[in-house]
Amino acid sequence: MAEFLDVDRQGVFDEVVERGREQGVTTQEEYNDLVEEVIEGHREWAEIHDDSPTEDLEEQLRGRWPDYKEALGLDDAQPAL
Repeated sequence: MAEFLDVDRQGVFDEVVERGREQGVTTQEEYNDLVEEVIEGHREWAEIHDDSPTEDLEEQLRGRWPDYKEALGLDDAQPAL
């Protein structure tokens, strides 16, 4: 099975942050959807092989929800952009 060695996990997270800021993503559900969308985009661009498992990457990125909120300056006092 092919690996997705060309994908930089931090780079993918940075892309999620950038796109999330542009799209106004402020909830964890929206964030999780965006993570899936970004990973699928990399698959479409052939940066991730169609047969490569992405569950680990997706799980890691979903676990970075607190990092995402921090990057956007979201917290209980400011829950929206």
